[in-house]
Amino acid sequence: MAVWHRWLAAATTLGTLSLGWPAWAEAPSVYYAWRTLAGNPEACVEQARLALAGEQLQQIQAAGTSVTGRSLEATAVVMCVEQDVDTTTVMVVVSSLNEEAALTLREALKERF
Repeated sequence: MAVWHRWLAAATTLGTLSLGWPAWAEAPSVYYAWRTLAGNPEACVEQARLALAGEQLQQIQAAGTSVTGRSLEATAVVMCVEQDVDTTTVMVVVSSLNEEAALTLREALKERF
């Protein structure tokens, strides 16, 4: 019985602590935009690489039809989704702890598509 009570106390303590953790961390600002482009996803991915590089983002990586990059203040993901043979939807997602930096980067990336 004593082991059960210790386990219950430990589980209750951990559960209570886990409820408090989100209050300690600041949630990032996340902003997105999308639009339809003429062309295929491969062309969109290349345009995304150029757009992220043009905004001075680092660690630019492509995986399939997504491209990511980051600066000291923000992270951006560009996804290219094929709609039909000559149409692609591009989605830009930007996240940062600095809301102004996130919005500024999103708007700059929107101008590049």
